[in-house]
Amino acid sequence: MHRRRVLSALAGSVVLSPLAVTNVTVLRLADPRSGETLGVERVEEGDRFAIHYVHSFDETPIREVYEIREEGIVQVREEFEYHAIGLEYTEGNQTREDGFTVLQMDRRLGTFTVRVAKYTEQSLVIDGEERPLSDYTEEWGSIRFSIERVGYLRYLGDRLQTL
Repeated sequence: MHRRRVLSALAGSVVLSPLAVTNVTVLRLADPRSGETLGVERVEEGDRFAIHYVHSFDETPIREVYEIREEGIVQVREEFEYHAIGLEYTEGNQTREDGFTVLQMDRRLGTFTVRVAKYTEQSLVIDGEERPLSDYTEEWGSIRFSIERVGYLRYLGDRLQTL
């Protein structure tokens, strides 16, 4: 009986050991005060994600597009129907596409924090799926977005904990 347990443990460690040493890149959403993980998504360099929301005053849709790079998160686009207070303004690097003004940018953020609004919906769009930011934390709460390299088992544990 003891021998069977030892063999089972060895077999399990052989199966799990490659997962324990395999590192993956993740987009971590965390509470900036407590550090608690609110969500985690597996990503790779070059992947993009977006935050969509409606401007609180002008009530027009805005889409901020970010790219995963080795040095962290980089904002590469800002898309809006009409220019509104608080949006980037530049004469160059902008085009009109499908009724939106698109600003091309290369804003290296590394990490950034978003406060979840009470009066407008904000959504994280990643891999074609849209999820309200209020699913991650309460209204007026904040979410820090960052990129990390973690072991695959830690990623799985964080993923299961935040589903």
